[in-house]
Amino acid sequence: MPAPTVVLRPLAGDYVIVRLVPTAEVPSHLLTDSSADGFVSITRTPQELSIVCRSEIAPAEAEIDGPWTALYASGPIPFGLTGVVTSLVAPLSAVGCPVFVVSTFDGDILMIPTANRDQAREQLAAAGHTLR
Repeated sequence: MPAPTVVLRPLAGDYVIVRLVPTAEVPSHLLTDSSADGFVSITRTPQELSIVCRSEIAPAEAEIDGPWTALYASGPIPFGLTGVVTSLVAPLSAVGCPVFVVSTFDGDILMIPTANRDQAREQLAAAGHTLR
């Protein structure tokens, strides 16, 4: 069975991945940010509070990695469809491009270091994905 292909739409702006201690409060401005083309992802584990957001709204007191470029594979992508994330990550992994993936109910956000953006777009297109 061939790997699934998707349409990827770049999200405007630069993103960062933020790490706070696991007991930290979620900065309230992240919950009310209404950037039309942006997204915020907040995940708490026993080890950390991890946040993905546009760089300009990142909490200054946090450990921050970035900048990252976000490509959105919007859906809805059926939960039973297998191999979507693999089809995005595999061609990038083959050329040593780091990735960070955030999945939502409707789709997946593929994040790549901004310095690798052009190479990543070429590899994803060569793998059959459509980039807008």
